[in-house]
Amino acid sequence: MRAMRGLREVAIAGVATTEQTRRSEGRYGLSYALEALRMALDDAGLAKEDIGGLYPMIDQWPQTGAASPGNYRQANWPAQLGIPIRWFTGAVNSGAGTGVSAILDATAAIGAGYIDTAVIVLGMAASTPVDGRTASWTTQELQFNEWTGSYTAAQFALAARRHMHQYGTTREQIARVSATIRNYGHLNPDAVMHGRGPYSVEDILSAPLIADPLTRLMCAQVNDGGAAMVLTTLERARDLRRPPVRVLGGADQLCYPAYAEPPLLEHPLGGPLPTSWVDDGFAMAGVAHDDFDVVSLYDGFASWIIMQWELFGFCKPGEGGPLVESGAMELDGRWPACTDGGCHSFSHMGAPAILRPIEAVRQLRGDVRDGCPEGVHSHEPGRCRAVRSPRLAFAASMGPPTGGGNFAVLGLD
Repeated sequence: MRAMRGLREVAIAGVATTEQTRRSEGRYGLSYALEALRMALDDAGLAKEDIGGLYPMIDQWPQTGAASPGNYRQANWPAQLGIPIRWFTGAVNSGAGTGVSAILDATAAIGAGYIDTAVIVLGMAASTPVDGRTASWTTQELQFNEWTGSYTAAQFALAARRHMHQYGTTREQIARVSATIRNYGHLNPDAVMHGRGPYSVEDILSAPLIADPLTRLMCAQVNDGGAAMVLTTLERARDLRRPPVRVLGGADQLCYPAYAEPPLLEHPLGGPLPTSWVDDGFAMAGVAHDDFDVVSLYDGFASWIIMQWELFGFCKPGEGGPLVESGAMELDGRWPACTDGGCHSFSHMGAPAILRPIEAVRQLRGDVRDGCPEGVHSHEPGRCRAVRSPRLAFAASMGPPTGGGNFAVLGLD
């Protein structure tokens, strides 16, 4: 990375995920968050006293329950940790500020010298639906369901149908996305859906229909869990426990409030949704699409992956379906993608934005668990999920399903 105007270079020094489970059995979001924070700091070889910036997202405090005010849930962290927090911010475009938006914000704060170390921490324990019918975050008062009389999957299905109509995208291509991602999760012992495959395109298509064209296996799952990431200066990271993963650049764009408005096909004020922000992020990092060895996209719904390939410029509009059909997402394909099983199979606890960059970091560091002996990978599709000798990763996280989003470019030092 080229230092810009004297800014310090920044690296990811530690990552962690707790158990991802559908049975929290009395645990709270705070419990998962503290566990993940402790694990990530240990991974980096740092202590809580090293934290200068904090980007938290939890859904429950034990003493107040799920309905506690948002300000209390997030702002009580200095008291919980027993340390002052010098940088406490975040962007709501990325999992309430705990995904790529937080990575970019923390990188700017560390690079400018406001803080030396930042931690992104996530804990969700109220995600699993009590009645089994719908996730807690998709209730009508929280999303665009109420005034439209619709629900999340239906809104994504409408966008998928539009894409199919406009470009000829097929249900088989969408199903190929899900089969590929779920088969990675089948191999991942840390995934909620570990050992549940392998899946074929026919398996995905024959699953119960949720909202045409989306079947149940084309949708993210619902579970609980926690995750955390530690960022610091590259200079300091080089002296810590793990190989530093540099934050080389990225970009973030919000054209309308995600999940508050239905997916839009053009700018709210008219005209096409802008895409120059993607070019700006690539230019900042000094990379091209062909440079990437592994890609980590946000797979809330399978159709969204096809749109993201196009949105981020890996192919032209309308070419996302054929790209997937070519096997590009497979381990031996051009851009192995969602290699931990993604939201489909690894975990979706309501705000899993940080999980996509964490998987990118693990691939770059060689910390990939599957059926192969530890540290020894065959790189054989269907038996292994470790990308061979990756050096550069593209990681996206939550954003609007059309017209915006965010990504970070990550590379080994």
